Amino acid sequence: MAIQDTSGQDRIIQPTRKPMRWWVTGLIIIALVATVGLNFKSWFAAERSFERARIRTATVTRGDLTRELAVEGRIVASSYPTLYATAGGTIKLHVRSGDQVERDAVLAEIDSPELRNQLLQETSALASLESELTRKLIASRTKTLENKQDVDLKGLTLETARRELTRSKQLFDEGLINSSEYDAAQDQVKIAELEYRHAAEKAELDRSTQELETQNWQEQRDRQKLVVAEAQRKVDELVLRSPVAGMVGSLLVDPRDTVMANQAILTVIDLSAFEIEIQIPEFYADDVQIGLEAAIAYEGQTFAGRVSLVSPEVNNSVVVGRVVFDGEGPSGLRQNQRVSTRILLSTRTDVLKVRRGPFLEAGGGHTTYVVRGNLAYKMPIQTGSASLTEVEIVSGLNEGDEMVISDPGVFQGSETVYLR
Repeated sequence: MAIQDTSGQDRIIQPTRKPMRWWVTGLIIIALVATVGLNFKSWFAAERSFERARIRTATVTRGDLTRELAVEGRIVASSYPTLYATAGGTIKLHVRSGDQVERDAVLAEIDSPELRNQLLQETSALASLESELTRKLIASRTKTLENKQDVDLKGLTLETARRELTRSKQLFDEGLINSSEYDAAQDQVKIAELEYRHAAEKAELDRSTQELETQNWQEQRDRQKLVVAEAQRKVDELVLRSPVAGMVGSLLVDPRDTVMANQAILTVIDLSAFEIEIQIPEFYADDVQIGLEAAIAYEGQTFAGRVSLVSPEVNNSVVVGRVVFDGEGPSGLRQNQRVSTRILLSTRTDVLKVRRGPFLEAGGGHTTYVVRGNLAYKMPIQTGSASLTEVEIVSGLNEGDEMVISDPGVFQGSETVYLR
C-alpha cells in the first residue's frame, strides 16, 4: 500500500509588508552617507593624510612643572683619611686591606731609633734640671736662714747698745762717768743701728735674688717639660691609629719597608658616611648649584639628598659633583655602587604644560600640530622650561588642546593633515 505525501495539504501564504524596517534602513544609510561625506570633506580639506596610530598625542594641562636632571652616580666614601709617616724608620703593619677596624685601633708602627733616643735625652735633661732646681731651693732656704740669723743677732746687739746707752746716761747725769765714755756709748748705738739696717737690707736683697734665680730655674724646667712632651708626642705618633671606625682601604707600603717622613702609609674608609659622585653634563653645569635638592633611587626606594659640591673644572664634557644624603641614608651601601639620582633644578607653578616628546628636539620646540577631530593643524608655539617628562608651553596653545608630541617631520611641513 503506497503512502501519500502531504503536498496536497500545503497552501501559499503571502508575506506581510513591514514599512518600519525600511525606515530604519533608510536612516542608517543616510547617516553613513553623511559620515562619509564629512570624512571626504576633511580629506579634501587636508594637504596629506597620515595614519593616526603612527603618531603620539597629549593634552595640554595646567599645573606645576618641576625641572630636573637625571644623572648616574656611584657611591663613594665622604671620608677616607690617609695616614702618613710622621718620621723616617721601619714600618710594621698590623692590618691588611679590607680589614674592619674600630676608631683608635692600632694599624701600623714605625720604628724610629732617632726619635726614641731624642726622647731619652730630653727626659734626662729634664731630670737634671729638676735636681738643679731642688738644689737651688735648698740653697735659697739656707741663705734665707743665715740672713735671718744675722739680722736677729744685729737686732740683739742694737738692743744691748741701747740699754748700755741708757745706763751711761744715768751715770753721766750722776757724774760717775765722763763725757767721753757717754759719747762712746752713743756711738755704739749708732753703729749697732747701722749694722742692723744693713743686715736687714742685705737679707731682703738676697731674698729677691734667690726668688729670681729660683724662678729662672723653674722656667727652664717648664720649658724642658714642653720639650719632653713634644718628643713624647712624636714617639706616640709612631703608632698609627685609625681616626674613624671603618675599613682599611689601600696599603701604600709593604711590611718592613723603610719609609720617609710624610710618606703615605695607608687609607681608611669611613663606612658611616657615604656620598654620591655624579657626572653632570656640561650643558647643565651652570644650572646645578650647591644646595639644590636631589632624589636618590636605591633598591626601589627614594631618599632625599642635596648637592654638596660642584667642581669648577670640565673634563670630557662633564662636571663632577657630589650629592649627600639628608638625614640617615640607606644601610648596606658599598663603595662604587651605582645609583640613579635626580637633581631638582627649579619649580614653576601654574603653567601650561604637555608631556615631553620628540617634537621638542625635532622642531626645536617652535612648531607642532594641534588635533581637532580628524585633522591636525600646523601651529607655531613657544616652549619654556623642560623637565624629564614635561615641557612648558609659553604661547600658541590653550589648556585642553590635543597636540602631536611625536616628531612633526613626518608631516613634511603640511599645514593640514588628515588623520585616518
